[in-house]
Amino acid sequence: MNPDTARQLFENGGILLVLDCPKEMEFGIDHYSWQIGPQFHGIKMIPPGLHFCYYSERDLSTKQLANRQGFFIHIRQPDEMFVVVRWSPSDNLFQREYLTPDQYETRRSQRYELDRLLGQYPLDTYRQWLALSSHLQSEFLEKLLPLNGHICSSNVFDLNSTSQSNDFSVPKNLTEAESRLPKMTIQPEYALRLTELSHQDKTHSASDLTHSKLDRTEQLEQILAERFNSNAYGILCELEFSFVIFFLGQVYEGFEQWKRLINLLCSCQRAFCRWPLIYIEFLQIIYFQLKYFVEDEQLFVDIHQQDNYLYKSLENLFANLSAWNTEEKMDETNFDKLIQRADKMKQFLSETYQWTFEDEPDDEKPVVVE
Repeated sequence: MNPDTARQLFENGGILLVLDCPKEMEFGIDHYSWQIGPQFHGIKMIPPGLHFCYYSERDLSTKQLANRQGFFIHIRQPDEMFVVVRWSPSDNLFQREYLTPDQYETRRSQRYELDRLLGQYPLDTYRQWLALSSHLQSEFLEKLLPLNGHICSSNVFDLNSTSQSNDFSVPKNLTEAESRLPKMTIQPEYALRLTELSHQDKTHSASDLTHSKLDRTEQLEQILAERFNSNAYGILCELEFSFVIFFLGQVYEGFEQWKRLINLLCSCQRAFCRWPLIYIEFLQIIYFQLKYFVEDEQLFVDIHQQDNYLYKSLENLFANLSAWNTEEKMDETNFDKLIQRADKMKQFLSETYQWTFEDEPDDEKPVVVE
């Protein structure tokens, strides 16, 4: 990188100032992480927008890394280009320091003195981050993040609420033994606020429940109305959020939510008629996400050996698209684009995982009676 380009990126890029870091900690932003040294004070040249930062404290005696933790930052021009976090030994996490306008200007004026202590944002991986975060929006993230903004790869329990039985006699059965185990309560400020997708209204009739299993469009509309002010892009934000906290934050709950969201969007027989552009972008999001698992044989098992959640979900979506009634109202241009995107997705999955969606599913074939 020539000096003029570096100077321009330094002037226009954001700075994350990271203070009082523990020794040999692992610290990362978006697609890149480092084992930091004693001179590390943060990251410079951060492009505007949302970024995910994550870290793991290292046990200096065993050299093992602790569970990963993370937080999002939003670099905005011109008054939020400088973000400060400081390590809290009592809480074992980084706390955000919110600056007054005067403090902000003072910190900004000191950035040239800090230049040698700041690591450079990995610009060669920035396009990859954009592909995974194109639909992340602050207004939606505020509804998904824990109350304190910290994302932890393991549950944080409230030790004060832990209770344990004082009965030390031999339990009579497994139920009694389990009842004596400590009652662990997760601290609410650390709990992710992901959308609940399994709830069913018990007032529905049996036929309504059967229909809702076949077509979950009403459930999707209800979620959008209650969670995202009827903005369909909110569900795409949660889809990307769930993937990012799993892929980079090592939060398994994010992976489970990612699967549930894919299943929901693929189980709507009418939603793509109402939001064809949303489904076009949905398939693009899945395409970029799956590219990171091309070499992972454990994530997607062979579809001929056992059921595969992703294959089944996409098979359902492609079948709904094929069975679309042309008399329903939908912009033909957008529908053509959706069909083209679906065909490209099929080709990618065929070349990558050798999946085929052309054959009629076995459970839908007619039964031949001798």
